[in-house]
Amino acid sequence: MTQTNLREHATGNGKPASDKAIAPSGGGSRGEARADWQPIGYYYNLRGHGVFEQLLEAPGVSAYTGVFATVAEVYPPSDKPFMGGAVMTVHNVVPLDGERVEIRVDAGWPDDIPVRVHLLYWA
Repeated sequence: MTQTNLREHATGNGKPASDKAIAPSGGGSRGEARADWQPIGYYYNLRGHGVFEQLLEAPGVSAYTGVFATVAEVYPPSDKPFMGGAVMTVHNVVPLDGERVEIRVDAGWPDDIPVRVHLLYWA
């Protein structure tokens, strides 16, 4: 058994990754503090199974807003999230102009089940 160098570059094209960091493409405050941003959170009760996409209304969102999403199965009688038998993952969260967010979720179950998606962002 041979040892490997865990610090070897691992890239898909076979070339080592550059040691130069990539600068942000946009956003940031350029050193200025913003005290006027407010955290905003909404939840959405959906039904789905497998991989599905959904367009959500999200007041205050633009294409440049950073949006976080969570997903959980919901127990209908109590309307509370719970750890059910379906594996749940959020694959994509795409903020759009017009106060909308498009998400792609995987509800690992063969039939439609109730799921809750939470969005959190600052606007």
